[in-house]
Amino acid sequence: MKNKAETRYNPFNGHGIIFAPKRQKRPNDIKNVTKILSCPFCPKEIKNKDILQAWPNKNSWQVIAKKNIFPALSKNNQSAYGYQEIIVDSRRHCEDFADLSLKQISLVLKMFQKRSNKLTKDKKINYILCFKNQGRAAGASLRHIHSQIFASAILPPDIIEEGVKTALYQKQHKNCPYCQLNKKEEGGVRQIYQDKHILILSPFASEFPYEAWIISRRHLDNICLLNEKEINSVARALKFIATKLKELDYDFNFFAHNDLKNPYQHFYLKVQPRPNIWAGVELGSGLIINQTLPEDATKYYKK
Repeated sequence: MKNKAETRYNPFNGHGIIFAPKRQKRPNDIKNVTKILSCPFCPKEIKNKDILQAWPNKNSWQVIAKKNIFPALSKNNQSAYGYQEIIVDSRRHCEDFADLSLKQISLVLKMFQKRSNKLTKDKKINYILCFKNQGRAAGASLRHIHSQIFASAILPPDIIEEGVKTALYQKQHKNCPYCQLNKKEEGGVRQIYQDKHILILSPFASEFPYEAWIISRRHLDNICLLNEKEINSVARALKFIATKLKELDYDFNFFAHNDLKNPYQHFYLKVQPRPNIWAGVELGSGLIINQTLPEDATKYYKK
């Protein structure tokens, strides 16, 4: 079928590429100055039949998971098997994540948990990504604040590589590298913030200016296992980072991975600002040029 999604693999590096022609038809109210007349994520435009899960209920929801009507993946397509879901972060037409309340951000994280738990029941799924695109430079196509979940049978090469390195470190040192990272960076020049449950760090080899990692103190596998206090700590951390990035007028992505077959995972959430676009060096060589040292980024966050 001409418009059917399919997965192809680069024979030289093993990277999987999902081709999804139908996604060209997605609505976009960020690309042009003129807004679309109706917002598909405002309550009056959302049909109950499209809601997968709601809190507290479908009629008076504060946050929902809904079907992505332009998915690249489908459970009915063995060539591109998986799920894509939209998390509408708020019924209020809010356009910036930093403007959400702590309670609302916690609800978004809890919806990530609920949907991830649901998707792990499909034994064909090997990987779940919970993420947000905040702003045009980060890939957002609609203004109304929303996040997404991507669940795939494909395990991305970067996740495979990270899993291998984590397993090797665990075998050699009898310790989790992320637990060790917390100990090494706590109180140091790259620690942005800490509380009883999480640390925020500027990573030593950050790929993006002002990149931040939110890492759980407790060794737990993925976002599904965060308890109520940890969820609230991550929410505070996200709001803090988002607010500081808003002051810089930076769009950003954040995401949390779940490699379902990896027993050595440690929960962390990456926030990657998008003040610049990768160009010839980054795309051609794979080497990344970052103009902001993580130590300087930490100073900005802490001032």
